[in-house]
Amino acid sequence: MSSCCQSPRDYSATSAFFDRWSAKYAKPFRKGKLDRIQRYLLHGISRHSVEHASILDIGCGAGQIHLTLLKQGAARSLGVDLSNAMLDQARGFAARDGLLDRARYVKGDFTQLADSIEDTDITVLDKVVCCYENLDDLVLKSIGKTTGLLALTHPQENLLNEILFKGHKALARLLKWDFHPFWHDWSAMKEMVCRQGFALRYERSTILWHALVFERIR
Repeated sequence: MSSCCQSPRDYSATSAFFDRWSAKYAKPFRKGKLDRIQRYLLHGISRHSVEHASILDIGCGAGQIHLTLLKQGAARSLGVDLSNAMLDQARGFAARDGLLDRARYVKGDFTQLADSIEDTDITVLDKVVCCYENLDDLVLKSIGKTTGLLALTHPQENLLNEILFKGHKALARLLKWDFHPFWHDWSAMKEMVCRQGFALRYERSTILWHALVFERIR
C-alpha cells in the first residue's frame, strides 16, 4: 500500500486498487531501482546501524524498503499490507534474493492488527500516512511498536500538492469513487511524533514527497 489511498474502511476496494497496480508498482524494483524518496528514506535510516535490527514495514507494497534493509544487515522484517497482490510481489522479491527466511508478511489493516504485532527496532511508513483518515490512530499505534527509528514519507507541503490532493478527494466524493487520498496537517503530525519521545534526525524532500526519520530518545 505504498502509495496514497483511502482510509481502509472498505478493505475490498482498497485491496482491489492496489492489486490492479501491483505489477506496475513493482516493475522498477524488479530492475533494481528505487524511487528518489525511497532512496532518501533509506539513506536517513542507514545513518544509524541496521545490523541485527527488526523491521516493521507498514503498507509495505512490493517490499522495496524492508528487503533493502535486510540486505544491509537487518535481522528480520514484518511487512503489513491490505493488498494480496502487493504481498505476493514482496514475497517474490524476497524469494529471489534468498530472504524468505527473514521476511514475514501479514495481510490486513495495521491499526487493527497492532495489538498482535511485536515491538520493533525500526518502523517504516512509506507513502502511507496519506492513506488514513484517522492519522493520529495510525501514527500513535506505529509509535507504540517502535523502540528505535520511525521512518516515514508524507506528501510535500506545497500549494500544488495540496490542490492535487484536495481536488482528488472532492472529485472522488462527487463521482463516488472508492479510492481517494487524505491531506493532513503534516507539521502537526511531526510535532505529535516528537511529543511522544522522538527526535527528528533526518529530513529530505522531492517536489512531491518529504522523508523523515525520527529516533526514540526516551
